[in-house]
Amino acid sequence: MRGGESEGLPGTCSYSCTPPSSSRAPRVRRAWIYAKRDVKPEEWARLREALESCSLQAAVHPSHASLSGLPALPASEAVRWADVVVAVGGDGALLRAYHETGGALPILGVSCRSVGYLMEVPLSRVEEAFRLIAGGEYWVEERMVGLASAGRWSAEFVNEVLVTPFHRERPARFTVRADGSTILQGRLDGLIVATPTGSTAYALSAGGPVLDPQLRAFSVVPLAPLTALAKPLVVSSSRRLEVAVAPDRGCAATIDGLEPLQLETCTITVAEAPRTLKLVKLPIGEDPWTKLTRRLTDTPIT
Repeated sequence: MRGGESEGLPGTCSYSCTPPSSSRAPRVRRAWIYAKRDVKPEEWARLREALESCSLQAAVHPSHASLSGLPALPASEAVRWADVVVAVGGDGALLRAYHETGGALPILGVSCRSVGYLMEVPLSRVEEAFRLIAGGEYWVEERMVGLASAGRWSAEFVNEVLVTPFHRERPARFTVRADGSTILQGRLDGLIVATPTGSTAYALSAGGPVLDPQLRAFSVVPLAPLTALAKPLVVSSSRRLEVAVAPDRGCAATIDGLEPLQLETCTITVAEAPRTLKLVKLPIGEDPWTKLTRRLTDTPIT
């Protein structure tokens, strides 16, 4: 299995939380590791031991080469070389791994001292996880990804796009349209448009609903609205969604909690992206509703 070959692969199930009933997934032989910055030497040692025990070849993002003791490989080469991405840390590491690779590879999340809602196993079970993927005992769950665009700019988001006035010292007037019809308007501090995956992240903290990851929809969540009528909404991803900010204030977009970007055009179109987030799921992984309980109680995976 190589980057970009996941469509129609055995062991792949779109928007599913249960393993497919037939066909084993391809055996994993090569893993590319993307980790958060504060992984400790002893945690890298545990990863190396697990890789060696399961006869997996591995390379890491160049920023991790000195501490990991593993060969460095840039993302542009990793998408052709690796079978899978191993994201080590929390959800932020997994989101960055997706953006580094353009979603070309399935991602196995390994939680390391983090709540890790998207992560499949804790570091304490990494050897079990590697043994399963090396034997083809896993499946791939595909989830929708959003695409935000404004003028010449466009970007995919796994969790959410946050739209704010460029100068955030006071609210700006927002208008949100679905298929040309106004569904929300008023003065806000900002607006979140989240995927079902992102509905349990910033959008949830801002008062938005939790969406089943199998849905193909967006959660639209206003931030600190001045009108009581501006409430969170759920909109099908099949609709054309537009977010307009009063042009006199300027606007900025922040993708998946990364750096905000000032936009030249303050009308942002949001749609479902052609690519998907591909999550490696294991028989030893945590039930999604148990994960949700941990998310709501801010409890790290153990």
